[in-house]
Amino acid sequence: MTQQILQSSEITWDEDYRTRINPQLMTSLLRTSIPVLEQSDWTVTRVEDGCCETLLPLNKATTNQHGTHQAALVSLSADYTGGMALATLLRGVPLAGIHACHDDVSASLWLAGMNVRYKSPSTGHLTGICEIDLVQAEEIRKRYFRGSRVLATLQVRFYSNGELTAEAEMKYFAQPTIQLSPANSNPSRSTLFSHKLKASARMIAGIRARKSSHPKLKNHCPHANLVAGPHGELLADHLQEILPQLKDMVLTRSQHIDELLQQVPDLKQVVLAGAGLDMRSITHADTLPDVTFFEIDLPEMIAERERVTKLLPQDYRERRVLLSANFKVDDLAQILRQHPNFDTTLPTVIIFEGCSMYFSEAENQRIFRSFLELMDHPLSCVWADFVTQAVVTGRTNNLYIKNFLQGMDSLGESFVFGADDPTDWLKQLGFNFVETISAGEYLNEIDSVLSAYSFSVARR
Repeated sequence: MTQQILQSSEITWDEDYRTRINPQLMTSLLRTSIPVLEQSDWTVTRVEDGCCETLLPLNKATTNQHGTHQAALVSLSADYTGGMALATLLRGVPLAGIHACHDDVSASLWLAGMNVRYKSPSTGHLTGICEIDLVQAEEIRKRYFRGSRVLATLQVRFYSNGELTAEAEMKYFAQPTIQLSPANSNPSRSTLFSHKLKASARMIAGIRARKSSHPKLKNHCPHANLVAGPHGELLADHLQEILPQLKDMVLTRSQHIDELLQQVPDLKQVVLAGAGLDMRSITHADTLPDVTFFEIDLPEMIAERERVTKLLPQDYRERRVLLSANFKVDDLAQILRQHPNFDTTLPTVIIFEGCSMYFSEAENQRIFRSFLELMDHPLSCVWADFVTQAVVTGRTNNLYIKNFLQGMDSLGESFVFGADDPTDWLKQLGFNFVETISAGEYLNEIDSVLSAYSFSVARR
């Protein structure tokens, strides 16, 4: 929050206008994030401190059977006109889901309610105007920058052919995004935080549901399409357009894990640390009949897993143990050791898939040391994937990677950790036997994106 206060006081309106909130930039960013705005040719035409003006043209995409504006699109325009006016007051603060940003410096805005009064049919291009009075604007600024949630009611007026066509009363929430995440002092989670968790897991499930044309990749999850749902398919489509290699990256890591599970003799336990919507415990139930799967994730994801697995023909519940944990604060070794069904002396594979890049180095060190405490059997091992430091710091020159990271930022899933030499990094933590291979090496492909992504198997 201190960082955001400094931004508010140090950045001038002219600089903020030029770099964050000008009409051309915001029209482009909003159209990218909300495709219906692109399809309707909606435009931000004017932005001032505490004010926004927009244009919803009268065209084929925006009209109804009477040749006038669709009421629903007028409401949509009201939403983003008022939201933009509110955003102008958050000097220097990027908007989550719109600007490329991290949770610790961004603001989350969302519509809490609306009431639109239509006075007459709109038969011309529709201008929307939201002007926040000076007293309300100052109160909004004070509340946000002292770390309080903002609940603001704003008025948006619409004019067509010079006449007042509609008036809208819009209620918005605004809050620093970092406050949506659970903390030790406040372990409860917001609805938006829960949505973000599920969105990321559904996106990966949407990728797992696909098949690769690469001759080496045979991996396919028959349940992934169901658990991803239309939301996961949509997100997967979006991110794969940005990073074409994404499908093969996800399928490669899935296949690498599956091969490991078949290679460990007399395997008895598999820990899905950060299980998400990985259906491996169900798809491998027949081929690994003696294995108990321990599925660990945040409570919201565990609840989502329970919901979607009930949709499957068989959920093998008797061989699956679902455990809730927050990897940032909980001791995973303690949680598993306390469970009567877990035995550290049995051959165990711990899968930490798609997780390391979202935790700080210190958090990762603590998590992997906790894994070591669960590996008393000499055949037990940890599987984990890593990106390089250049991916995290943005030093890569690969445009695909940069655009992908921006896409992940918009999902609220920013990368914060990378390891150029995962083998050395893991050995420093106490793992004596580590094997690492990049996705490019696994596929025998020379590709800078695939080379920046690797898998490690670590043993004591």
